[in-house]
Amino acid sequence: MSGKKTDILRKVHLFSGLPEGDLETLARLAISRSFPKDTPIFWEGRESQGFYILISGSVKLVKSSPEGKEYIIRLVQSGQTFGEAVVFTESPYPASAVTLEECQTLFFPRGPFLQLLASSPSLTRNMLATMSQLLYHLTRQLEDLSLKEVSSRLARYLVEQCQEQHGRVAEGLAFALPTSKTHLAAYLGTISETLSRTLARLRSLGAIAEDRGRITVKDPVLLQKIARGTKS
Repeated sequence: MSGKKTDILRKVHLFSGLPEGDLETLARLAISRSFPKDTPIFWEGRESQGFYILISGSVKLVKSSPEGKEYIIRLVQSGQTFGEAVVFTESPYPASAVTLEECQTLFFPRGPFLQLLASSPSLTRNMLATMSQLLYHLTRQLEDLSLKEVSSRLARYLVEQCQEQHGRVAEGLAFALPTSKTHLAAYLGTISETLSRTLARLRSLGAIAEDRGRITVKDPVLLQKIARGTKS
């Protein structure tokens, strides 16, 4: 089982380029955990025990208002880490993690992971890079919600998904939306009806084609131009 974990870890961005010995140590630290659909993995405000890698499925990271309204701050996909923001501190989890479908994860306990981090310069550099990427993601999300129309937010999301799945944005490239339109709408700070209208508008402009959640890029230049747009 340790060998299988090592193969999984080798493909995770956080652990890219690590010496084989570090990967084997991480594999021994990692605890396999499975969660059914719609199950909390951890709650906002609870003591941080460690962080996770999502092996399969999808997870939403959410914050809740005092009135009970839910705000999705990140949609986690296979191969990504989550919960790592508080590894270096005694702070509680800043958001809740809830499964959107059945999920397989690897859990890394905080204490043993920090011990390994202290002895591995490569892992430390990767961890700092991951923290920088998370900060950049949250800054861009705040910018989008504050300054951009729903069409620009959606176009940027589609551009990023195409880049993530294909490494580029070009005419004819197709990809599936990795989550439901309801959850995507919440992540983009809108409602399902507005998201559907916005998808229809991008189709009518000729930027994309869409069929049952599968997006095809028709005009990459136009799609990226819309993604850069700001409120007037």
